[in-house]
Amino acid sequence: MNYKTHINGGILTGLYFSSQMTNSPIITSAAFVGGALIGSILPDIDHRSSYIGRKTKVISKTINKLAGHRKLFHAPLMYLLLYSASSGMMINKLFLLGIKGVFFGVLSHLILDSFTIGGLPWFYPLSKKKFSLGKIKTNSKLEDILCGILVCINIVMFLDILHITSIFTFIPK
Repeated sequence: MNYKTHINGGILTGLYFSSQMTNSPIITSAAFVGGALIGSILPDIDHRSSYIGRKTKVISKTINKLAGHRKLFHAPLMYLLLYSASSGMMINKLFLLGIKGVFFGVLSHLILDSFTIGGLPWFYPLSKKKFSLGKIKTNSKLEDILCGILVCINIVMFLDILHITSIFTFIPK
């Protein structure tokens, strides 16, 4: 998947989960959605030609040489370990919410990559076997359609949060 699809997947994840945080100030939602946005592109730091890889050339090149693409930085077990370690060390609740957003954004990235032809090594480093749930080719028309659908859902979800629409809201406001 390309960065546009991943960003829209991260925004959708962030909007959905922040909408479930009832009676929260806007800053907490912003921290969570911002974290999800960052997390949605973070795993591709292991690919020099990716959006984030082009912005962090030296880091991306180093990570790619050490870990390769779609291995360690696309391994859910690694993120689960990192999340467990980092959540125990956080004192600032707003920062912790941002970190949670990052991990939900990473999860959206990994799920979306699972629908590509290349698949994803869900159990790496325990197993190198990649699992593919679909046949979407990166930068294909099918991915463009998926990205468009995500954009539309994001718009409606945002309008729902602002109480302009109530498509995703099943209880009256």
